Amino acid sequence: MGFHDQIKSLSTKKQHSILSASLVLAITFGLSAVLGFLRSRFLYAQFFNCCVLELDAYNAAFRLPDLIFKLLVTGALSASFIPVFSSYLHKDEKKAYEVASTVINLLLIFFTIASVTVLIFAKPLSGIIAHGFTPDQIDLMTNLTRILLVAQIFFLISNFLTGMLQVHQVFVVPALSPIVYNIFIILSIFFLVPSFGIYGVAIGCVIGAFFHLLIQIPVARALKVKYSFTIQPKLAGVGEVVRLMIPRSLSLGLGEIENTVTLFFASSLTAGSISLLNLALQLMYLPSRIFGTTVGQASLPMLSKNIARNEMDIFRNTVRKTISQSLFIAVPITVLVLVHRLAIIRIAFGAKQFPWGATLLTAKTLAYLTPAIVSQAVIQILVRAFYAIHDTKTPLKISFFSLLVNVVSSFLFVNYTDMGILGLAISASLGNLTQCFGLFYSFIKIVDGAGWEKTIMHYFKIIVASAVLGFTSWSCMRFFDMFVLDTSRTLNLIILSSISVVISLVFYYYTAKVLNISEVDDYRHYFRKSTAFFRK
Repeated sequence: MGFHDQIKSLSTKKQHSILSASLVLAITFGLSAVLGFLRSRFLYAQFFNCCVLELDAYNAAFRLPDLIFKLLVTGALSASFIPVFSSYLHKDEKKAYEVASTVINLLLIFFTIASVTVLIFAKPLSGIIAHGFTPDQIDLMTNLTRILLVAQIFFLISNFLTGMLQVHQVFVVPALSPIVYNIFIILSIFFLVPSFGIYGVAIGCVIGAFFHLLIQIPVARALKVKYSFTIQPKLAGVGEVVRLMIPRSLSLGLGEIENTVTLFFASSLTAGSISLLNLALQLMYLPSRIFGTTVGQASLPMLSKNIARNEMDIFRNTVRKTISQSLFIAVPITVLVLVHRLAIIRIAFGAKQFPWGATLLTAKTLAYLTPAIVSQAVIQILVRAFYAIHDTKTPLKISFFSLLVNVVSSFLFVNYTDMGILGLAISASLGNLTQCFGLFYSFIKIVDGAGWEKTIMHYFKIIVASAVLGFTSWSCMRFFDMFVLDTSRTLNLIILSSISVVISLVFYYYTAKVLNISEVDDYRHYFRKSTAFFRK
């Protein structure tokens, strides 16, 4: 098979298991994350010391566009569109694409109305959610918000295209889209910022969003994905999407209120607080997205297929197995992030323009956010398990309660302690833990109440193996730092961290084998299959 044929085969190759699809997404998410770190490093090196107020305004400017996007698009896509589209595709392909086209077109109309409204009222809205900003920051945030709204239009179409491709069990090219997006933002920092300042980065976001959509179109055409300008709101599938979308959008709305409240409190803290909290959150969400969101995205089409075929036993076992496979990676990664948090900050963002005090504060913030990594890994799977059975109300109720926990604790930490963004990090972790345990309890009670004692013991074994990994990694790091390498140099820090991680992963692997953790064989089997594919 020639190189061109390999690329074509890989881009349209279907993933027939959740693990294989998850690993495809995890690899591409990892590449995107590396680019995301480079993007942040270059951005903060350019603006943190000289223009931290502009940097805070830039980070805050995403709040309103993200709010609209998640309410209208993510709510429809994750909770309702994929399960409904998957169900129709296996029964009536023509009707499936009529439903898809109608939903996309209706959302484009509503999205345009919402965007125009935000465009007009961007300044007063920015003043409310970032009440601690200076008048100049509010003006800048307003202008950047208006530019970033354009990017969300491309993301709307692109994300629905991603959803349809994933229902066809094609994951590679949609997963490459965020990589392309990050590349264009990085290019904008070097080529547009000198002429346009911080506005150049926002323009880069719009260009990146356009190409996020563009690279998926050839694969969609190859798979004969159909789109038309039709609007048929009376189609039964459209009504089902709307019915399922409303609770999910409300649930996401609660999450966005949570993020907005965090911004509200952070804007009243010292200059740069929003930017440093944003860095810590970026690092926290990296492993949860790689090992939680990716598994969740990969599982939803397949879980929806189980429900469509009335395969409840397979559905239950798939959810259990998927959580185990995610935790097998997420728990040790969380431990490694906790042990190496300072090294991670230094390597990822520790440019000369990023002060040592900022590095320490970001590392401390990341430490308080680590419980959210494992929580998110489980949340992303359980939420989609509820969506697959067309239950969006249960996640909504639990999201509301976790929001209360986060908001109340944030208020108390900011107003009655001097912890600053550390208090906001603790509040975020408390909210995530509340949501995780709430979803877990509800799933066992509503969907699958038998046999969980054995499953929970299996999870405990993963925690034990991860504890061995953590102790090994910390011990190696301390030994090499004291007796072998001068870690004041970045290269030596990278070498030390790499050696420590590799040795600890070897201990984790053999501890997992001794404890008979089945995921060892699952991952080893899939990696062998992947290697065999590229050898063809």
